Amino acid sequence: MMDRDTLLGALQAVVTRVVGPARTPEGEINADTRLIEGGWWLDSVEMLEVIVACEAEFAITFEPASDLSDDHLQTLGTLADVILTKNPELSRA
Repeated sequence: MMDRDTLLGALQAVVTRVVGPARTPEGEINADTRLIEGGWWLDSVEMLEVIVACEAEFAITFEPASDLSDDHLQTLGTLADVILTKNPELSRA
């Protein structure tokens, strides 16, 4: 069980593991940190690696048609929201 801030930290660790610490955006990382332009600058292959890593890390399966839209993959926070809808057990105390 984790709160949203803990989930955001875990997501940050997943993304950093995929792209390496040198690609971590400068400044504070938070829910508004962008995954693509202006943040980690993930390309399509790196985004796929993050998606697969999230499925393994959080015991979820993304549905490509509904979960992997541009709206859901814009920021750390939007990705966290999708993960919480896929596995509500993560937010239960």
